[in-house]
Amino acid sequence: MTFYNNDNIDCSNPMSIFNYSRHLIGHSLRSLLGDSVIEHKRKGKGGLGQMVEELFFNYDVNSNREADFADAHVELKCTPLLKSKSDDSYRIKERLVCTMIDYFEIVNTSFEDSHLISKCQLMLLLFYLHVSGNAIYDYEFLFRILWQLPEKDLILIKKDYQTIADKVRRGEAHLLSEGDTLYLGACRKGQKGDSPQAQPNSEIKANKRAFSLKPAYMRYILNHVVESGNNYFTNYTEVDKPKFELVSSEELQKGTFEDVILKRFAPFIGKNYVQICDMLGIEAYQAKNKYADVSALIASNSESKRLSNSDEFIKSGIIMKTIRLQNNGMPKESMSFKNIDYCEIYDNDNWTESETYEVFTNRFMFVVFKPVFGEEITVYNNSTKQDVTEQSYILDSVFFWTMPQEDLEIARDYWENIRHAVISNDISPKSFWSIGNHRKFHVRPKARVKSDKAVNPNGGFCDKYCYWFNAEYVKQIIDNEKTNE
Repeated sequence: MTFYNNDNIDCSNPMSIFNYSRHLIGHSLRSLLGDSVIEHKRKGKGGLGQMVEELFFNYDVNSNREADFADAHVELKCTPLLKSKSDDSYRIKERLVCTMIDYFEIVNTSFEDSHLISKCQLMLLLFYLHVSGNAIYDYEFLFRILWQLPEKDLILIKKDYQTIADKVRRGEAHLLSEGDTLYLGACRKGQKGDSPQAQPNSEIKANKRAFSLKPAYMRYILNHVVESGNNYFTNYTEVDKPKFELVSSEELQKGTFEDVILKRFAPFIGKNYVQICDMLGIEAYQAKNKYADVSALIASNSESKRLSNSDEFIKSGIIMKTIRLQNNGMPKESMSFKNIDYCEIYDNDNWTESETYEVFTNRFMFVVFKPVFGEEITVYNNSTKQDVTEQSYILDSVFFWTMPQEDLEIARDYWENIRHAVISNDISPKSFWSIGNHRKFHVRPKARVKSDKAVNPNGGFCDKYCYWFNAEYVKQIIDNEKTNE
């Protein structure tokens, strides 16, 4: 059984494949092909993609390591979206798994010779709406994208691949974390209870992992089609045009992304805010976020005060956090993150596919300022039109950090506590971890006004709360970094 129309699909031509895929949009396999699809149901996460290949494209499913449409070098990926209950927008449900990692193969295989490159260099992405309880042949396809990895993305993904391979070569496959890399992750795979696998150069067995494109990168791709106002998008014949690039392709040929950024900060270490502004050629000003502003200007070579608008930060999900310490080395305050999406927490029972997991496994860039005892600086307050004298802080250190596995286990308990409270419709401070529990993380409000409410998946609205790192945990991170220098 296949879908037949007058189109003559050429499976050696990427655009022909892409154009033919338009017939899927707005349909499920059953609404398009009839009830007979039921007898062809495939199991597993890749089942829908296999059914699309066989029943829609009339293309035989194979287990070859090359791309699904080998002649066109196009890999087919069906990837799920969730619909937000608060604003009817769509969000990425999970990272995009590319291919399994063979620990023994990767240590002897270059990126160019790996089968990963054939699986992700050119992809036909079919986004569908995941509805819990529906059969896979009833999922409606919403968007189609033919995505060719831009040249610079390939350079960064190659470096991610090498980071993963180097860790395996050191006998540390069991220590792999999605926070080790920018765009390409080494995500956990397999079912609960699966036996760990052997790895080279170590007697310690490691969990199964696969190469995947991170949720932040998939969100970046999805935004292209959403912002276009159409249900399709392709960059196959277009030049990728990011808002701005932090690091050029030429710089990446000479060093890692992180090395380039850290090198930019080196001349500013030990300088106070006024001195940093002088070096940047800007006027020192009074503002709550001024230390974050100058940190972003340093990192971007004065391109922008908002690193979140950069190509690399959008795709990788890197989080920059600016920290000011007290005289005793303790941060002035705990570290806040995004507001908790109660609907996402309610709908998703999978820790590794949760927004919380994505946030906590992101790569972090910490920029640390420490006070200089007895020293003050004078800055101009634009609001009051007066000079203001305040404590002087110097740039003390800058480093990239990934949450270690033992802390991620605590983070999972933290997420489970939040989820239990949401499902129980008990969204209140007494149900969440507090800063007084000293468990590294806590929940408390960040809403500016009490009337600022969030959608409650149990019905109605409720107060907004957000994720927080305890100040003492942030201090521990900084102290550990200094110890390891």
